[in-house]
Amino acid sequence: MDTLLHIRVGKRIREEMQQLLDAGLFTNQAEMVREGVRDILVKYQHHLGRGK
Repeated sequence: MDTLLHIRVGKRIREEMQQLLDAGLFTNQAEMVREGVRDILVKYQHHLGRGK
């Protein structure tokens, strides 16, 4: 089962997110946030004992 997270972002971040949505790079905000979280997990995987 998925877990629901609530986050707050500042006006500037929200506007920049909207620009990416308007450009068609993401279909919605949730998709964008999930991709960002996946990128962070990959970047720091060595801290989780799974890295290089």
